[in-house]
Amino acid sequence: MRISVNALAIVAIIAAFVAGFASGIVFAYISVVPPPSPVGYVAVIEIDGAIGYRKLGLLAASSTVTPEDVRWAVKQVLLDPSAKAVVLYVNSPGGSAAACEEIYEVVKELASKKPVVAYIAEYGTSGGYMVALPAREIVAAPSSMVGSVGAVMTFINVKGLAEKLGVKTYVFKSGELKDIGNPFRELTPREEQLLSSMVRDVAEKFAEKVRRHRGGKVKDMSEVLTARPYTGSQALSAGLVDSIGTFEDAVARARELGGLPKDAPYRVIRKAPGLLELLLGSSYSMAGHAPPLKPSIEILTMWPLPSGIVVVNNGVIINNAEISEKG
Repeated sequence: MRISVNALAIVAIIAAFVAGFASGIVFAYISVVPPPSPVGYVAVIEIDGAIGYRKLGLLAASSTVTPEDVRWAVKQVLLDPSAKAVVLYVNSPGGSAAACEEIYEVVKELASKKPVVAYIAEYGTSGGYMVALPAREIVAAPSSMVGSVGAVMTFINVKGLAEKLGVKTYVFKSGELKDIGNPFRELTPREEQLLSSMVRDVAEKFAEKVRRHRGGKVKDMSEVLTARPYTGSQALSAGLVDSIGTFEDAVARARELGGLPKDAPYRVIRKAPGLLELLLGSSYSMAGHAPPLKPSIEILTMWPLPSGIVVVNNGVIINNAEISEKG
């Protein structure tokens, strides 16, 4: 059997490519799994990106943080007696209401066992603010965006465009509300009332958490519950955060709460990506098919989204620059 030189070259290139990825994974694993510390350290858990249950993959412009990601990091911290305190690094405009509430519960459990300081870097709005609430203290960068305590639900209606293009739709449904949010028709008054009640219910659950954790510190709860965003400095005046400062300030405060010396190290707890995630992105399908289309109807996030954030609407990835501001 003959093997051409070209075939050997292709095999060599593929082998080098795979070896490079494998070595990268080993290096990443070594860099994120800290060795034992004799004096203890501050563990840093990152919530950096939109919050949801599905990863957007390598081609998306922003990352997605899932409850599984946070649960994994919290487990590592709770199992390590050398992790004396935690800084929860938050840079998120929020996301799925269910995912945000799940992460909130995970952080709440962590805060009941170890001192936690939340640091809001750029965005700690909507669900991004919710997940920071259980922390012993919240530190925000002066020009960060904080708050937006509320919920929003959006639907895109293309009825007029479809009519101009001559597109007709036929819907067969078992109940009056089965196709609620159908983009090819207007919402009925009953549907508008129902969706508004869902938004109010999600928002009230959020407000209850703010009252529980910040009730004695917020100066004007009615103003906070208008869902307005604040800068970090404004959030301090409003009582939504405890201080303004840098990430290093948050680490220093965590050292104090954890009884650590001023020069104690901090370590980022981060899971190394798998080979298939690196090669194909985290939303790949083993069967080679795209994930099923699924409309996003329950959202606990800041709107309009910060520039550059990518959202998934009915399974289609859309850059925020292409979305007109509304609501």
